[in-house]
Amino acid sequence: MTELLMLDVRTMAFASSVSGFLMAATMLGIYLAGMRSRAVLDWAAAGLAFGIGYLIGHILQSVPVPVPAWMVGTVANAAIGLGHGMILVGVQRYLGLRCWMRPILIVVALILVSSLVFPEARETLRARIVIHSGFYILVDAYAGWLLWRAQRPGMVAFHRAAALVLLGFAAFLVLRFGYAAFSPALTTSFVQDPFQMAAFLAAMIFGFCITMALVVMMFREKQVELIGLATKDPLTGINNRLGLDQAAARHMAVASENGTPLSLMLLDIDHFKRINDEHGHHAGDLALNAVARRIEMALRDSDTAFRVGGEEFLVLLPGASLQQAGHVAERLRQKISATSIPAMQQELWLTASLGVVEWRIGRESWQQCMQRVDRALYQAKREGRDRVAVGENDAGPQA
Repeated sequence: MTELLMLDVRTMAFASSVSGFLMAATMLGIYLAGMRSRAVLDWAAAGLAFGIGYLIGHILQSVPVPVPAWMVGTVANAAIGLGHGMILVGVQRYLGLRCWMRPILIVVALILVSSLVFPEARETLRARIVIHSGFYILVDAYAGWLLWRAQRPGMVAFHRAAALVLLGFAAFLVLRFGYAAFSPALTTSFVQDPFQMAAFLAAMIFGFCITMALVVMMFREKQVELIGLATKDPLTGINNRLGLDQAAARHMAVASENGTPLSLMLLDIDHFKRINDEHGHHAGDLALNAVARRIEMALRDSDTAFRVGGEEFLVLLPGASLQQAGHVAERLRQKISATSIPAMQQELWLTASLGVVEWRIGRESWQQCMQRVDRALYQAKREGRDRVAVGENDAGPQA
């Protein structure tokens, strides 16, 4: 029976090391393939630390070594602890939080030194499990909690899948911690205790699962990023017209169902061609960005802005009546007229013309509403620019 347990522990230790090296290779592979995130390198380092730690554990049980077994085990545990710590560092870096790299390294070093200095910490299986499991529980549970709380659009389910892997393994470690701290069944021999085989099995499963969860999460992150690039104007960062029809249909459906108003605002930068011709395209780009920032500052969270043409911007204002939208447009016009950009060693002041209409619920199509707001804009330009023209809200033709 002892030989069988020894064989099982050896096998599980080797399999756990394979899962660690696989994690390192996978993370390094996706980094080289273009997933250039420092978090991926942190997770690659975690996998490498796991692989080395469990491989040392396998060697300790398989072949005679010319150094004391407790010293080899101490180094293995330190490597595994570093692996858990690097997962947390990677999660923090991925979420844009302050990384605990230095504290993690200090704690791992302290655990390593304590095992070298204090005989009880290195020679007693119970003490070793309590010390190391306690550290693993803290970092894995905290990393899982950070991912569970993350609220990035389109990423919540993927964050929580990775979080469940971390929290699930932390829960197993809690059981192991309690077993080591309170169970009289724990032996002083590593290979004679069945719980150690279960621990290696759990570590192997954890290695494979966390690798898969993190890889899927990162590929989803890239997918969300690419979707955002496809629907965002690369110059100003606001929405381009690709998502306009879908957003309009969504807001029109809500307005029809609830009987709430929906207004449109169309803005055109005055004399934009002259800015490009006389001051260069760089000045034109500065003008577009300046106006985009003023639009973002003037809008509510429920409003949505789009760059629909060279110098034209459209804003959907759900819940805003024609009068309210007119006030928003006038405030925006004033903000833009107080905006300047550097051009040929001088300040160039901007102005804009705006047209505003309210959608006639159930009495006109989206295209007809767009035609009306376009007419309102050109009315503002005909009347001298740098002004707001509010379209009529009388009954229109049937859609």
